[in-house]
Amino acid sequence: MGERVVRMLLAACGIAACGYGAWLLWELSPADRISVLVWLALGLFVHDAVLAPVALGVSWLLRDRLPVWWSRTLLIALGLTNVLILLALPVILPRPADDQIANSTILDRNFGLGLTVVLVAVWVTVFGAAVWIRRGGENLRPIPDPQLFDPRRSNPRTRPTSSA
Repeated sequence: MGERVVRMLLAACGIAACGYGAWLLWELSPADRISVLVWLALGLFVHDAVLAPVALGVSWLLRDRLPVWWSRTLLIALGLTNVLILLALPVILPRPADDQIANSTILDRNFGLGLTVVLVAVWVTVFGAAVWIRRGGENLRPIPDPQLFDPRRSNPRTRPTSSA
């Protein structure tokens, strides 16, 4: 299949998933809908105001101290960490003592430990994959020249032309 067909199929699946989610949200009571919308808005705010700036700040501070491929690897790992933390916040944040849970089996696990294990697995996998790719991997294309993607260039997508 061509790249265009794959993209269209992925877009169709994404639109269908969004529609299904909206349909499920519509079946909730108005109070539950407001609660979900508040969590979505707060999640967006926490990501944009806290998590993304921290990840970008760390990668910016280390960009000149690390090789290009390590700094990119660090940025990937930080991005995945941000998403996982954001998804885990509802079950990790402390609940008020008087808050009654409708389904008591939901919070019967140690989610902090689970998040820690997943984060360790993500970081080990990301850095392991980076080392494997850096060493040549198995039947992988070579890593592109970092100069082609230099952010200081006016258009990083253009390749330098040789004058003959």
